[in-house]
Amino acid sequence: MHSLDPRVVALWRLQGVVACFTSWLPIYATLGWVLASRVGLGGAIGGVAALAAALLVRAVVWPGFAFRAFRYELRGRELVVEQGVIFRQTTCVPRSRIQHVDTRQGFWERAFHVSRLLVYTGAGLSSDASLPGLDADEAVRLRDELARTGAGEDDGV
Repeated sequence: MHSLDPRVVALWRLQGVVACFTSWLPIYATLGWVLASRVGLGGAIGGVAALAAALLVRAVVWPGFAFRAFRYELRGRELVVEQGVIFRQTTCVPRSRIQHVDTRQGFWERAFHVSRLLVYTGAGLSSDASLPGLDADEAVRLRDELARTGAGEDDGV
């Protein structure tokens, strides 16, 4: 089994810290307002600071666990993806069912030279397997290999 690129841990940590200071601001404000009306300004500041500290610890610690739990492998006729820190999930995508494969890079992913590989089958509109945090060159190589081996195979169905 292969692991993701180690640079993805730093990327996930950065994304988590940024989320703590942007996405969570309305929640901090609402919690602070509710606590200030119930326990006073000191209690509100303490409660919001405790929540922010817990979220920062999660943003820094959790990505390491998620990185160690994520594995993938191209086996003969399928792509196998294992993930999940608390609840383990194993996804097997038969190569013969793959309709198309995409690579994606956002701004921060480009900065860290990592990509996300998305694998689609005929089952729906969303991807059936996703490999986040692959080295950008490895993602292109896997995309091309899966597209090449998935196309034209007929399993008789």
